[in-house]
Amino acid sequence: MSANFELDEELNNVQQDSIHISHEISIEGENQKTLERILNEIVDTLHEGSGNITDNVIFDQIRSFIKHFNTLKKTTATKVWDIVLSGFNSEIQSTAQDLDINDQDMYMQHRDPLEMYGFLIFWIIGITEQKATSRAAAAEKIGKSARGKGARSAKENDETVEGTSTWTTEKQRAMDLMSKCLELHLSKIWTATHEKETFISLFFKPAYQILENKENIKITALKQRVYKVLCICIKRHNHEFGARTTILQNLQYWEHTPEPMAELLEMLINDYDYSQLADSILRDVSSREFDEAIKDASVPRAFSKFLVKLSEVAPKVVLKQMGLLIEHLDGESYIMRQAIVEVIGNLIAYLSDVEQTDQVKNQIDGFFDILEERFMDTNSYVRTKLLQIAGQLCDLRVKFPKRRQRLTELVIGRLSDKSFWSRKQAIKTLVRMIETHPYSMHGGELDLEEWEIQYTEVTDELKAMITKPSRRRAILKGSNGNEDGMEVDGTDLPAAGDEDEDKDIALPTDEELLELQSSKEYVTKTLQQRYYADAIRFIHLLHRAVPVMCELLASTMKLEVIEAMEFFVTIHRYKVRVANEGIRKMVHLVWMKDNGDEAKSVRSRLMECYWQIYLAPDDALTEKENTALIARNLVSLTYGSTLAELTSLEQLLSTIIADSLAHTSDITISDEVIEKLWQVYSHHKDIPNPQRRGAIIILGMLAKAKPDIVANKIETILKIGLGKHGKADLALARYSFIALQRITGEKKKQKGVVAHDTVRLPMDHPIFVKLSNFIDNPTTSKNWFSVMEQALNTIYLLGEHPDALCGDIIKSRCRTIFNLQESSDSPLDQMSVDTPMSAVGDEPTMSLENAFMIDSWQLSQLLFIVGHVAIKHIVHMEVIEEEFKRRKAATGNEKKKGKENAVEDELDQVVGTTEDEFGDAMAHIRERELLFGEGSLLQVFGPLIVTICGNNTLYSDKTLQSSATLALCKLMCISSEFCEHNLQLLFTILEKSTEPTIRSNIIIALGDMAVCFNNLIDANIAYLYKRLSDSDTAVKKNTLMVLTHLILNGMVKVKGQLGEMAICLVDEDARISDLARLFFTELTSKDNAVYNNMPDIISHMSNARIDEDSYRKIMRFLFELIKEKNMESMTEKLCQRFKNTDEPRGWRDIAFCLSMLPFKTEKSFKRLLEGFPNYQDKVHEEQVFKYLSDIIAKGRAIKPPKPEMKPVIDEFENKLKEFKAKGDEVQETEAKAISAVKKGSRKGGRKPGSTLAGLKIRVVGVPDQTIERRKTRSKKDDEDRGGADEAGEEEDEEEVPPRKSTSQSMEDKEEAEMEDDMERLAVQDPQSKARASAKQSKSKGDRWDTDGDAVMDSEDVSTPIDEREDGKERSVKAVPKASKKKPGPSSASKASSSNKSGPRKKAGRKQKWSDDSSESEAMKEEDDEEDEEAPEQSKATGKGNSSRKGTSKSIRAPSEEPAATPPARARRAAASRAKRIIESDDDDEEEDDD
Repeated sequence: MSANFELDEELNNVQQDSIHISHEISIEGENQKTLERILNEIVDTLHEGSGNITDNVIFDQIRSFIKHFNTLKKTTATKVWDIVLSGFNSEIQSTAQDLDINDQDMYMQHRDPLEMYGFLIFWIIGITEQKATSRAAAAEKIGKSARGKGARSAKENDETVEGTSTWTTEKQRAMDLMSKCLELHLSKIWTATHEKETFISLFFKPAYQILENKENIKITALKQRVYKVLCICIKRHNHEFGARTTILQNLQYWEHTPEPMAELLEMLINDYDYSQLADSILRDVSSREFDEAIKDASVPRAFSKFLVKLSEVAPKVVLKQMGLLIEHLDGESYIMRQAIVEVIGNLIAYLSDVEQTDQVKNQIDGFFDILEERFMDTNSYVRTKLLQIAGQLCDLRVKFPKRRQRLTELVIGRLSDKSFWSRKQAIKTLVRMIETHPYSMHGGELDLEEWEIQYTEVTDELKAMITKPSRRRAILKGSNGNEDGMEVDGTDLPAAGDEDEDKDIALPTDEELLELQSSKEYVTKTLQQRYYADAIRFIHLLHRAVPVMCELLASTMKLEVIEAMEFFVTIHRYKVRVANEGIRKMVHLVWMKDNGDEAKSVRSRLMECYWQIYLAPDDALTEKENTALIARNLVSLTYGSTLAELTSLEQLLSTIIADSLAHTSDITISDEVIEKLWQVYSHHKDIPNPQRRGAIIILGMLAKAKPDIVANKIETILKIGLGKHGKADLALARYSFIALQRITGEKKKQKGVVAHDTVRLPMDHPIFVKLSNFIDNPTTSKNWFSVMEQALNTIYLLGEHPDALCGDIIKSRCRTIFNLQESSDSPLDQMSVDTPMSAVGDEPTMSLENAFMIDSWQLSQLLFIVGHVAIKHIVHMEVIEEEFKRRKAATGNEKKKGKENAVEDELDQVVGTTEDEFGDAMAHIRERELLFGEGSLLQVFGPLIVTICGNNTLYSDKTLQSSATLALCKLMCISSEFCEHNLQLLFTILEKSTEPTIRSNIIIALGDMAVCFNNLIDANIAYLYKRLSDSDTAVKKNTLMVLTHLILNGMVKVKGQLGEMAICLVDEDARISDLARLFFTELTSKDNAVYNNMPDIISHMSNARIDEDSYRKIMRFLFELIKEKNMESMTEKLCQRFKNTDEPRGWRDIAFCLSMLPFKTEKSFKRLLEGFPNYQDKVHEEQVFKYLSDIIAKGRAIKPPKPEMKPVIDEFENKLKEFKAKGDEVQETEAKAISAVKKGSRKGGRKPGSTLAGLKIRVVGVPDQTIERRKTRSKKDDEDRGGADEAGEEEDEEEVPPRKSTSQSMEDKEEAEMEDDMERLAVQDPQSKARASAKQSKSKGDRWDTDGDAVMDSEDVSTPIDEREDGKERSVKAVPKASKKKPGPSSASKASSSNKSGPRKKAGRKQKWSDDSSESEAMKEEDDEEDEEAPEQSKATGKGNSSRKGTSKSIRAPSEEPAATPPARARRAAASRAKRIIESDDDDEEEDDD
């Protein structure tokens, strides 16, 4: 029997894979029939009684089959499954019967069979799940490309070696039997707790093992049976602790288990009424900490999914533990914050469906408060999830009107989020809020005006209820009801006198007011008023969102653009009037670059949007009505549109027509709509001009893709557009000309492709006859210029010989103008013109003496025609050249290739082709003939135009000047010679003209000239950059556009002028700032152009003196464009710039730029430390110290932290704090010294205003502080201190013995203290130590830096005092810091300028440094050579009266180490010199008093 079976021992053997079977039979390699026979014998034995499993031989035979289960064929393995499950089922039934009888001896006999059957099922499931799990893991490791091969190989393997099936049906039967067994009263059979738990483990362990396989989770029936087994184990067999541990482990190690574990708890709670396990797990989760620094995010992600799923299926349990779970909102893990936000959303949805008690309402309000706070979460993923939850809350049955407004406001605020995902989700959420809005009382439309009207009416009614007695009485009677039974109908009507009474206002009493407020009608009206107010507020929020949405249409993220388009379609559907603003801007998306499927999807979505809004037929209307509606919609698109909007609309409509013709799109415009537009255009009745104008605009747009639309209606255009309607409305005529130009169709130029033949009409065509008559029609409208431009374009586009017709037009105009011998009757300005023209066509030559009166308006028209004909003629010549190439190419294709052609090709290579000669001839005509040829018509007008432009005071009419300047610009685009001769005149007009239109035209023309004659414009490009600071916005915008085009296309080179364009980044005009942003963004892609020009940008803005806020905005934007690989070198360059800046504002700017760098590596901080000597004396400035401290904080905030960076950061921080403390100490010491001097001056009879005039002390951490210069000393004092050098060299001051006074003894102590302070100040400065070893230069009067420029050393603390003696100039310097050093001289220019005035003036000094290390080394060597002279010079300086032959001092390079500390004697001399300066000040003041 089963005396040898021990369950614990067998389980251990299975886990250790060391199973020993006493009566094991051979399975592998055994004949299939033998195996079948053995199985049949086992079946017969167990059929006799399921308890026969206890027979060792039978049990060992079954175990032998299970041990080799994976090698069995599928039929054999299936039979093994069936034997075990059938036997287990029979044993469970017999056990249940014996338990019902309650015979202990009987049911105790079932213990061993149950354990054996349970063990066999446990073993089989373990084998099959282990195999399935290993196969799934192997499949995940294989890539998608190899996954198919793996599947095929696995399939082939199944055909040869069976037994690897999923066994889903068998596992489901096993789970059912387990559940059936667990429902028995097992405590009677297993009285010991340990033994019972061991037996129960045979069931829950396979259940957990099944859940570990991701494929099993997809089988709902199996999953539900597993849940049932586990729930029974937990509920009835004390498996709670084990289940809790296993569930938490599964969440950590199996990514697919969060949802199944939550579903398990949901079944346990709902079906078995057992929530303790869920409570304990939630408490454990709430106490866990999820560190964001850990790279593995799978653990918090698994727990977050578990919480979200549990809140969906069992929100009541989660709600109880929400007080603990909410703590994760303050944790580091953004994944857990996401989960809690989503859990809160699920709980709000749950609470909205339960009874709305006060407690529930408070809970909902509390959850909404938490959600509103999370809108400011630092992580974009949390904000995105929050927006998604807000959109889901809109779909609830309860609308939460009090909270909806605030949520809408917060969602609109997220439209400006930095994260693309947050912005995209905010748009989707806002669209969902609009679609589910609760304001559907009047059809759901959101027209602001309609709602305001309704609100006003309700407000007036409420006011009338209170103020009008008759209305009040009627309401009160109605509120009382029919308490007294039926009354006569007329009893409730107001009395006859009530109408007069309503005219007066009578306030109700308190009782009447209370009764009125409780009446049903009053309450209804009050609720309506509140309802309308909420709707109006909601609409206002939508209006506020529209400008932001318009900006998002220009986003580079295509998905975001598509969502923004969907928003505008939605609000248009709800009749929000401001939707048109976004729909008009939406049309510009038709130009989006085709970078892939995304761009195509944007354009296709744009066409769908316009189809839905304007072109889709209404099913409720007839076909005729739909045609009229679509035509009306198309015409309305032109109302108030700008040129840019019309251009984009033309591209969109032509694309729709082209796609419909190519059958690539279902969106089209029917022929009936086109015919309706022609009817509107040619309507004989007087219709509004914008309507007729809009019809021809749309027709011209459609004809761009389908020229037949216009070609078949030429007579209609000539009759309407060039007839009386066109003459009355010049704008209509202009668009009619544009429509006529569509006859030729759209020509797309392709590089390397010869142009196709173009449509050309004879010059006697009715179009040109009608056009000539139209041009001759006199008019004084300013629209004439735009009409004439399109008329000339039409002539040159359609005519065979446009030059002949245009020449006749010009000649006709000249005859009309220059034959006037008396004043014109025109009401416009008239002026006398001395014409320098030689001849006009066939007219006789006019002398200079023949002065005549000319209408300035007519002359303006003539010059405009001349200029435009000139520029169009150049285009026409290019067309002729292309036509020549086309014809030659066509002729060449017809010729047969042969020997003759080969000879011709060789000749072409030697002497050139006819095509080259033709091109040279065209270039010669353009350069020399058009403007300088004797037979050219245009050469007559060149001198006239130049004369008018050069004499703006004589020819003062604004229109004439504008036309002449424009004509001059067009003529200059023809010939480089003419351009070069008149370029300076054009620049003069650009600088001097007060008309923004003229300046804008010149700027645009200069851009064209830069393309034609690059060298001429590139040399004078500074004139263009100057216009970036123009006072007119339009000029500035045009300048920026022209420069953007020229720079990005490589027309001009950037030569350090990008600073002006950088200032445009903070321009008040949004269009200019946006264009500047676009320019720098595009420039970034051109070989580090922004990085290379950054020093010039910083220098320019420092000189431009823009405010610090603007400077920071510009730098913050520009540094975002610099690549990280350039940051380290940028750090070095910025540190070096500190040397060249001696103003605190400059220090702050450079420090801010440093703080913008990322500093993510150890090397970057080392660069910062290497440059520390350049700014160590600047860190006392608070803002500089703050910016440098921000760098330290940025380095410490890097995650994960880099250990190698910590020592470098600590070193930098220590240095920074050390020099900051020194600077603060020095400032405090200097303040004390100045205070002591002031105090001493008051005691010694000095004037209160006497200070340390002229004292400059250079100390580490403190900049040069110039206080005041002393007054000019008298001539006698100068002679006492020493004679001046004959060459005007600078001299040191002679020590003047102090004069004793009665108060001298009281001042000795104070003076001694001050002397000690001065001495300490001098000693603390390491740079003053270096200057102690500086030498005199042999050069006379000037000092030169390493670049060879004469400069002043800003570190020299001397104060120049310019005096005159005997007609000679000299400079006297007081050097309080180092009496044994040679004082630095002032430059000759400063000395001469300061000597012209009697009193001394404050001389500004500018420090200049050279970054050339080689030159610095040369200077250092020169200092070493002069070391021998230093003692004598230092000694002479100490005496104070020796004259110097050289006044220069060599400059120590910034990289040099400081010199040794000067001796005490030098320090005492420095303090003594400071004392003498102060005393000499006192002497001067006393003499002035005398």
